[in-house]
Amino acid sequence: MTNFIPKQISQETALGQKLRQTRLLKNKKIEDISKSLGIRREYLEAIEEGQYDKLPSGLYGKSFLKKYALYLGFRSKDLIGELEKIVIENEADDPFSQKIVKKHKFIIFPRLIRNIIFGSAIIACLIYLAFYSKKIILPPELIINQPENNTLIQENSFTVKGWTEAEAEVRINESIVLNNDQGHFSQVVNLKKGINTLTITAKKKYSRLKIETRQILVE
Repeated sequence: MTNFIPKQISQETALGQKLRQTRLLKNKKIEDISKSLGIRREYLEAIEEGQYDKLPSGLYGKSFLKKYALYLGFRSKDLIGELEKIVIENEADDPFSQKIVKKHKFIIFPRLIRNIIFGSAIIACLIYLAFYSKKIILPPELIINQPENNTLIQENSFTVKGWTEAEAEVRINESIVLNNDQGHFSQVVNLKKGINTLTITAKKKYSRLKIETRQILVE
């Protein structure tokens, strides 16, 4: 005699059967429920058959299952808890329920980081070049220690002293003046009776010209 082995009914199938039996007892057509809930008929049929893998993954499938159960009058906390458990077990693809990044996202994410780093490096280089270029074309500093402007003297010569950047070329009335490695310069200038205008300039290789003028009156 063959022993009878009862067929095990899974949690999903048992719940689906309850929903189907309730619908039939209430004499509800599945197509009418589909229109009322705005859920496709094949999804409702999948729910009744316990085939939750045919539902949209994640939050949508979860919402469909809850709406259908509540529509048929299942309001027990135990049943809602049962629904929650079943949905969670079938939410492997839900990006909101599990913090699992799919394979293609592993590819996109490093690419995004790489592009951000690359873009930041380019911006940093452009800022540096703009700053460096501005520094190159700016005129050098030029300080004239003596003479002061509108100086009155009686001698026919005067020693002009000052400071500029070491790499700058200094000229007094177009004549080149040597400056030391610290930028200091000193040059004796011959003068004539009356007003003498001294034009002192400093210029680096690619920079603009820095100009200072002094007037000396020789009595």
